[in-house]
Amino acid sequence: MKKQYMLSAINAEGKLVYVDDIPNGAKCNCHCADCGGELIAKNNGKIKHHHFAHANGNDSLKCSQTALHLLAKEIIAEEKMVPIPRNNTITFYKADSVEQEKYMEDIRPDIYATCEDRPFIVEILVTHETDEDKQQKIAAHKVSAVEIDLSEMDFNSKEDVKKAIFNPQNIKILYDDDERMISERKDTLSKFGLTIQMQRGGIIPCPYIKNYITRKFCEECTFCYSENKEYIKCGKFIPTEDNDKNKNAANINVNQNKVMFSSEAERYNNSHFSNWKVREAIDHAYMSQMLLRW
Repeated sequence: MKKQYMLSAINAEGKLVYVDDIPNGAKCNCHCADCGGELIAKNNGKIKHHHFAHANGNDSLKCSQTALHLLAKEIIAEEKMVPIPRNNTITFYKADSVEQEKYMEDIRPDIYATCEDRPFIVEILVTHETDEDKQQKIAAHKVSAVEIDLSEMDFNSKEDVKKAIFNPQNIKILYDDDERMISERKDTLSKFGLTIQMQRGGIIPCPYIKNYITRKFCEECTFCYSENKEYIKCGKFIPTEDNDKNKNAANINVNQNKVMFSSEAERYNNSHFSNWKVREAIDHAYMSQMLLRW
């Protein structure tokens, strides 16, 4: 780990502050988050990068590492833009809530965020990688998690840190819960969904639009998945006597092994079942049936 400029410190009120947001020199009234030593803000120069320095001259590597770690967490909390694993890739998503150092029984992640009621964990790597034991505990909690690696970079400003945080190349997936969710929802659809048999030529009687459509239309729908070459499992009409967890099985596109947020599934299906799309599927099914009769 390279020694960094100290860009953040703790002010008299105990809050984290950025070096350009406080008075110059000892008037900043700040101290080091790691050692507690008095700091001087050097933010008035035009040649050297703005930074904090210890009043006693003891600017240690550990102090700069702690300052970077705190600043990175603060940036994510401010922006509420969280890098999360979605279907085995990194996606940046606007979080509904962001908490730092939230206790979760046996672990305390750097960042705990929620997006549409789904939790995500973000770890910040400055000195030590997330070890295997913690990764196993994260998996046991069934919370998708990523790690942002800031350990070998030079940062001269808050903007530099922000760019590194939101660069997918600096992020690795620790645990992606999508695979488990896909498996559980497929199981729910298999138990409670409708089993629809395909007709000749891949034509399916869609229970939603009350007409025959092509297999492709049904497979693209987020309410269904293709069980095999002869059947489709449809979750559009999950029995009402079953609990909400079963009824929410529709919020997934299992055909493409892709987990979707509920808002995404709603937009997808609103588009998918629009009049022109439905009419196109019906027309294709009709033409296919006519060709088969020939």
